Amino acid sequence: MTQLSRQFAQRPDVRYGLTSMCIGLGMGGTVIWENPNFDGAK
Repeated sequence: MTQLSRQFAQRPDVRYGLTSMCIGLGMGGTVIWENPNFDGAK
């Protein structure tokens, strides 16, 4: 998640990011993040 937040700061052209986490015993979690620095310009 820390790396993703740094990438968002460096890349304002990217709107979304994905984090996946292995919890164990067949369980996992996924979070879709939206970049607060997204400028919307192309």
